[in-house]
Amino acid sequence: MMTRVLRDLTPLGLACCALLAGCAAPGSRSAPRGEPGVEAVLDSLHRAAAEADGEMYFSLFAPEAIFLGTDATERWTIEEFRAFALPYFDRESAWTYVPRDRHISPLPGGDVVFFDELLDHEKYGECRGSGVLRKIDGSWRIAQYNLSFPIPNDVAGSITRWIRHREVGTRWVFIVRHAEKESEEKDPPLSTIGRARAERLARILADVPLAACIGTGYLRTQQTVDPAAKGAGIETETVAPHDFSALLTRLDALPGGSAALVAGHSNTVPELLKRLGIAEPGTIADDSYGELFAVRRGGDGTELLRLRY
Repeated sequence: MMTRVLRDLTPLGLACCALLAGCAAPGSRSAPRGEPGVEAVLDSLHRAAAEADGEMYFSLFAPEAIFLGTDATERWTIEEFRAFALPYFDRESAWTYVPRDRHISPLPGGDVVFFDELLDHEKYGECRGSGVLRKIDGSWRIAQYNLSFPIPNDVAGSITRWIRHREVGTRWVFIVRHAEKESEEKDPPLSTIGRARAERLARILADVPLAACIGTGYLRTQQTVDPAAKGAGIETETVAPHDFSALLTRLDALPGGSAALVAGHSNTVPELLKRLGIAEPGTIADDSYGELFAVRRGGDGTELLRLRY
C-alpha cells in the first residue's frame, strides 16, 4: 500500500477539502498601480459581489463576456453565469474575494488589457483571477474572468493525483481532534472558542459529500462534528473512543466517492491514522486543536494531507 504524507501545508482549495485565509476589506492591497479605469472596474466587481449588488456586478461585463470558474465544467457566457449566480445575490453577500496583488498589461492600441490578481477568500485561501478587459464606448468592461486556485509546485503532484483519483470507489476521511473544551471536568461541552471552531470546520467541509459524521462517546467530540452533520443533513454517529475495529468497519462501508468526518482525541487520532495505513502520523500536542487530517483511500493506496483550520 502506498502512503504519502504532506505536512503543514498552506491552505489549499481542494475538491473535497477547501481551506482558509483571512479576509480584509474589499479593495485593500499593496498592488502595482495600472490603468485607473481598469483598477476601478475590477475593484467595483469585487465590491459588488461582497455587497450582493447584482445590477452593478453584471453591468461591468462586456456583452460577449466569458466567466471561467474553478471547476473544469464552469465555462459560462455572461447570461449563463448570471442565471447561475443570481441566487447568491439574494443573500447579504454573494461572495467575497479580497484583491491583494494585481498586474495590468495593456495591449498595443490601448483598447484591450490583460490582468492577473491574487485574491484572498475565507474558505478557499489564496486564489487567482485573470482575464481581459476591453473598452466599449470609452468605458472598460470585462470580456473574460478566470478564477483559479494556484497550487504550490512542491505539492502539485499530490494534489493532481487527488483530482485524478476522484473516481467511484475513492473514499475520503477527514479526522480532527475535538475542539476546545469548556473545562477539565469528566465530560465537558465545547467552550465558546470550541463551538466557533466546530462551525468553521462545517463551513470548510460544506461542499464535501459527507456520508457520516462520527464522534466518540464524549460530548466534546459529538459537538465538534454536529454542525457539519447538520449541514450535510445527517445524524451524528457515535463509536467508542478506542473501538477502532468498529470505526474502520463503518469507514469501509462508506459509498464510493463519499466522505466521513471523524472527531477523536489527541491519543486516538494518531492511532486511527495508523489503522488507516499512515505509517508516520505524528503526534498531537495537548494544546493543539486546529489540525485537520485529510485521508484519501483509493485503489492505489492511502494518502494523507495534513492541514490546519
